[in-house]
Amino acid sequence: MIPRWFLTTLVFALPVLVVTFAVVLGAAALAGGLGDASGSRGLFWLAMAALVLLVIDVLLLVAALGIRALEADRDENGA
Repeated sequence: MIPRWFLTTLVFALPVLVVTFAVVLGAAALAGGLGDASGSRGLFWLAMAALVLLVIDVLLLVAALGIRALEADRDENGA
């Protein structure tokens, strides 16, 4: 049984991670345009970390929803 709070957390984390990725990547581009190479590189890798978390979040969400759908199907069939 997948708890509802876990699914809610994954769903609400999606837009937060998307916005975080976009803002930090934009900040990296801005820092690079201003000539701060080390700051740009650090922000770029921070954006990549946010992207990895976003991919993990999507995979967990798809897996959790799939498991929950299989459990619901099993309950309907009475098995």
